[in-house]
Amino acid sequence: MSLRKQICTTLLIMTCQFGIFPNDAPAQETDETTTASPLSGANFNFWRSYINARDTELEWQNLPWKMSFHEGLKEGTKLGKPVLLWAMNGHPLGCT
Repeated sequence: MSLRKQICTTLLIMTCQFGIFPNDAPAQETDETTTASPLSGANFNFWRSYINARDTELEWQNLPWKMSFHEGLKEGTKLGKPVLLWAMNGHPLGCT
């Protein structure tokens, strides 16, 4: 490799590695926060409301759960409603 090529390669590596030419351009200021925005103090409330469950997502907690399948069958028969039995085999996260 020629001396000139070595010098150019070294300068290129130093530029990339040590940031000899830093980017001093200011970040784009925008009032619109999206899910692509990183977490910051300015958009903390957006992320908190985005992560917290909404009332419609918690409606399953208001279902009248039964402690046994037999209780559910008796009530379903009495009310003329179907009963859903959800049975799984294995770890709930699929880590078997």
